[in-house]
Amino acid sequence: VIGDHDTITAAGVISVDTNVTFINDPSGAGACTIGAGTDGQIKIIIMSSNTGGHNITLGGSNVASGITWNASGNSATLLYDAGLTKWYFIGGSATVS
Repeated sequence: VIGDHDTITAAGVISVDTNVTFINDPSGAGACTIGAGTDGQIKIIIMSSNTGGHNITLGGSNVASGITWNASGNSATLLYDAGLTKWYFIGGSATVS
């Protein structure tokens, strides 16, 4: 079930307490992190606005691949696997590396 959402406007921490996070016109490029989720948790991250053209990258030891949002409309749907303690990209238009 999709629950509450939150919005960030700069690089930083992506909340695991909501199911959806919007990246809204980030103040600059940068790196984001995300903490451990619960097994099977789905997290959707959408860049809803990006008038400055800034890149936001999600990385860290608990993310299976680097994920970059660089344009309005980019999205990523992630799934958390507690056994492997990693978030996995399972869909969306963000760039995965």
